[in-house]
Amino acid sequence: MRILLTICLLISTLSNGMALSSVVKRRDFFRVATVSASTVVVASPVFALDMDAFINKELQQDTPTEVTDDMRTCRYAAPGKDKGEACARAGMSTSGKGGKGVDAYGNIDRGDYVRCKTSYPMIDGKYVRTVTCL
Repeated sequence: MRILLTICLLISTLSNGMALSSVVKRRDFFRVATVSASTVVVASPVFALDMDAFINKELQQDTPTEVTDDMRTCRYAAPGKDKGEACARAGMSTSGKGGKGVDAYGNIDRGDYVRCKTSYPMIDGKYVRTVTCL
């Protein structure tokens, strides 16, 4: 619809034979461009954003949820058995911040460590360094 309206206005603007001539003057070009741009602006109020509906929808989404005791305990208590159980009841994550460190139950992830022992046995008259990890 908007394109059809723009085309009709362009044809009426160019009806004086300017569109058929091979030489187009700069002023005529800018006049046609201005008319077509104004028709696009005037012909499209249908596509405007309904700000009242948008604001009401955003306000409805921002309503705060009811914070339970388990949620408060999971967020603010010290790591331990009580905090871990509260997080499980509230459906919140029991892992620590960033997925490492102390979790809600108080367990510490120190990674996988192995103990290694270095020995120097004599093989063929030479001391050879040997590392044994358990």
